[in-house]
Amino acid sequence: MAFAVEATSPRTNAADLGPPSKVLRTREELDACDVTSESWQQALQRRYKTHQDMKSILNHVEEVDMSIYDHFDMRVTPYLAQLMDRDDPNCPIRKQYMPFQGELNVRPYEVVDSLAEDHDMQDGSTVVHRYPNRVLFLVTTNCGTYCRYCTRKRFVSHGKSAVNKQQLESGFRYLESHPEIDDCLVSGGDPLFLNDRQLEDILSQIRARAPHVKFLRIGSRLPVQLPTRITPELCAIIERYDVQMVNVHINHPKEITPLFAERIKMLRKTGTMIGNQSVLLKGVNDDVAILRDLCMSLVSCGIRPYYCYSCDVAEGNHAYQLTLDRILELYHGLRGFISGPAVPTFVVDGTGGLGKMPIIPDYVREFANGEIWATNFEGKVHRMINLEARTLDQ
Repeated sequence: MAFAVEATSPRTNAADLGPPSKVLRTREELDACDVTSESWQQALQRRYKTHQDMKSILNHVEEVDMSIYDHFDMRVTPYLAQLMDRDDPNCPIRKQYMPFQGELNVRPYEVVDSLAEDHDMQDGSTVVHRYPNRVLFLVTTNCGTYCRYCTRKRFVSHGKSAVNKQQLESGFRYLESHPEIDDCLVSGGDPLFLNDRQLEDILSQIRARAPHVKFLRIGSRLPVQLPTRITPELCAIIERYDVQMVNVHINHPKEITPLFAERIKMLRKTGTMIGNQSVLLKGVNDDVAILRDLCMSLVSCGIRPYYCYSCDVAEGNHAYQLTLDRILELYHGLRGFISGPAVPTFVVDGTGGLGKMPIIPDYVREFANGEIWATNFEGKVHRMINLEARTLDQ
């Protein structure tokens, strides 16, 4: 299905907007707000910027030192604020976005660039080339809302490190000069924070100058943080430049609302694949029942549960991190208990730039005597003679 954009449709350019929209200061104003009644850019202008701003709409807001925003900004869209439980500080939406004082207590093992992306970033650009045939292209430092566990705190939310035209041009030239690259993930920050003209300029440059890129992807959390960002105009761009995959980021079933499902259905009509990448977070989704509900809710929307990450060891992330034993327990709680296509790959993104590595439980094991035993999801065990090195007739 092609998305025809009418000639009279306004370009989604921040310069076309009127005066800034006012922040919704009371819970009554917030609850009465219909995010579909205004443009997505106007909704972004209503974002909450500090915990002090949130005190008028939420109870039991943790008091944090204002210096925390020198470390990492806060932004919360009114749509997400509506999803936050007014009274429960342990609300899974609140826990992902509300700052807490413990963020400033950096553990010795936590590092600024936990994935060593800067090491693999090509000179003068924001292209990270780690794997032989694929690259990560960071096109903005902005996001609609900032996740407190972000792995790129060193890069996003800081105006002084904003991606400039020269870096983008260097990135296009790098793609152009490396024909071995056939997979490009456009990320940030959040690429969908850019207006349609900016996004189209980037995608058109990639397609024109790097025709060897067979798999063009966009990674964005904005459809979850503000579903109205998915518009007919955006869908037309996705289809026009043959973006083969859009990865979203959902961690809890509460984030899958009727509005989100409606806009994802619109996006699916472009023909792009839609995947989800979750991060395993203590106090948010470290529960088998929650993950089962999340994964099945995703596939019901036509979204493939793609990855479940362990939380990276960026500065201040210790409050969210799970042990390997707990991650394996969660994995065992999914496989065999929900639909096979709904089970994501559990991965750890290796500290120091090792890349993504699957976390694989021992369902099938070989022992020292050469015997191979398999254990199913119910704990039933059987020897698999046909898999052993010796033949069956020996």
